[in-house]
Amino acid sequence: MTEIPHSVEDFGQNYHDIDESLNQLEAEVIGSHDQPDVELVEIEGESRAEDHLQALAYHRNQLWKTFDHYEVELGKIEAWRATQEQRISRRIAWHERCLEAWFQSTGAKSANLIHGKLKNIKGRERVDIIDEDAIPAKYKNETITYAPDKKRILAALKETGEIVEGTEVVRGEDKIVIDTPDGDQ
Repeated sequence: MTEIPHSVEDFGQNYHDIDESLNQLEAEVIGSHDQPDVELVEIEGESRAEDHLQALAYHRNQLWKTFDHYEVELGKIEAWRATQEQRISRRIAWHERCLEAWFQSTGAKSANLIHGKLKNIKGRERVDIIDEDAIPAKYKNETITYAPDKKRILAALKETGEIVEGTEVVRGEDKIVIDTPDGDQ
């Protein structure tokens, strides 16, 4: 039979043996009572049982401290990530605004540069319905109920140049697209 440690400090060699055995185990086994093939020592007397209880209480406390520490550090990591994301996003937005201002000042439709491309994509015309009842029937899709045909109204505008009664033609905002190679996600 193995010599039983007399105090918590004397458990060191046993811990070393347990840790060595744990390194050989699969993750599912760690933490269960089906643990390693480490020689268990028989406890003789209350004094030695007290030593084990004291060690057990200490290690349980250490486990909870580890969990608490993990939670605190995880919170710090999340806060750090959020701060980094905000800082970097502001920098991205600043560079995008600078590039958009420069690009608009050039009047070009596109620009191919070493580190990326800029191109101006015209906003699409669309029809907003202001008063559906005022739209003539020929500009409505035939269904059980009538609905305005925005495509037909837009085609009529382009063909005749006149805005159909009950509609308003709205042009979407132009937008500048900035592409960078192999970095966008």
